[in-house]
Amino acid sequence: MNETTFLVVPNSPGENMHERYANREETGFFEDDDNECVFFSDPVPPPSGRLIVKRGGHSITRTIPKPVVLVDTREKHPFDFSGFKNWIAGEKRQALKVGDYSVEGMEKLLALERKTLTDLITTLIQQRTRLIKMCEKMTRYRWRAFLIEASYEDVKSVYDEEYSTLAHPNAVSGTLDALEARFGIPVIYTSLYRPLAEEKAASWLSKHFTYWYLEENGLGRVLQEGDL
Repeated sequence: MNETTFLVVPNSPGENMHERYANREETGFFEDDDNECVFFSDPVPPPSGRLIVKRGGHSITRTIPKPVVLVDTREKHPFDFSGFKNWIAGEKRQALKVGDYSVEGMEKLLALERKTLTDLITTLIQQRTRLIKMCEKMTRYRWRAFLIEASYEDVKSVYDEEYSTLAHPNAVSGTLDALEARFGIPVIYTSLYRPLAEEKAASWLSKHFTYWYLEENGLGRVLQEGDL
C-alpha cells in the first residue's frame, strides 16, 4: 500500500473539527473501518524572515517597523500571533468600532472580521440585518475583509450535526459572494486548522501595514522597484 498523508477523523461524538485537525495523523493508511480517513495535504511552515523591502537595489527592511495588531475586546477566542514575530511586533486589546482586528495607527483605515464556520452560518441565517449593518460600516474603511476559518470546500460541504443548522451550503456561499459584490468586502477563505488561519491573518495584516507605512513616509507603494 502506498504511503500518503491523511487526516484521520475518529467517529467519536462531541469532538469538534478544530480538535480533529489538531490531533491529525501526519502519515497514515486507510485500513481501519472505525475511522473515517480524509486526505489532508501537509502545509509547509510559514516564512521565518521579514518581508523584504528594497530601494535602489539595497534593503531597507530593518528601517520598516512591524505592526502592532489591535484585537477587539469582544473577541472571546482571538488569534494568537506570537508565532509570527517576523511579521508582527505585538498585540494589544482595544475596543474596535468595526471588525475583530486592525493595526495600530490604521484604526480608521483597516478592519478584518473573523468568522468561524459555525459563527458564519449563524450570522448569515439568523443575524442577517445585523450583518448588513456591519458591512455598511466596513465600507468606510479603505482596507477591509472577511476572514473565514474554513476553506471554500468546507463552506460548500454538507454541515453535520456539529453545526446545528438546516442551512444549505449554497445559501451560505452564495450570500458571501453577494456581500462581496454589493459592499466590495473581499472574502478570504483559510482553513479549519487554526494555525493556518492565524498565519493568513498575520500575513494579510503585516503586508497591508507595510504598504501603508511606505506610502505614508514617501517611499512609494511598492516593496521593490519594478516588482510588487
